Amino acid sequence: MPLPQSKYHEYIQLTKAIDRVYHEMALALGLPDSVMVLLYTLYEDGEERTPTELYAEWSLSKQTGHYALMWLKERGIIELLPSPRDRRRKRVKLTEEGRRFVKKSIGPLLAAEEAAFSALQSSEQEMLVTLLTQILNQFKEEIAGMEFSAKE
Repeated sequence: MPLPQSKYHEYIQLTKAIDRVYHEMALALGLPDSVMVLLYTLYEDGEERTPTELYAEWSLSKQTGHYALMWLKERGIIELLPSPRDRRRKRVKLTEEGRRFVKKSIGPLLAAEEAAFSALQSSEQEMLVTLLTQILNQFKEEIAGMEFSAKE
């Protein structure tokens, strides 16, 4: 049985409102959205990652991810290093300037995010993650095999 229209509409409005908050945070930092999410991962991990790993984690297209990495590289926030095993592959690493930048900009945002999530009880946190995972999986199942085309 489908959810009442009003609850579904509220759910969609909330997801869009969350997206807007992240977009506004990126704008306040002078960052494109795709750049901000890559910085989140680099800040949290503190380790080198391959571009492919970064793109996959945030569901970024190769083109969008590449743009974000070049944006960061041009500003001296990251460096792209050859992989020790395969020199054709690259690793993404924060520069010293990049580490200072993410600590000052992304660090407080991540702390605010974690504080907001921590305001929920442990069981609520688990339920939220479970329900969102179920919605995502069901949505993927519902659209599997559909053909989407804007062309006539």
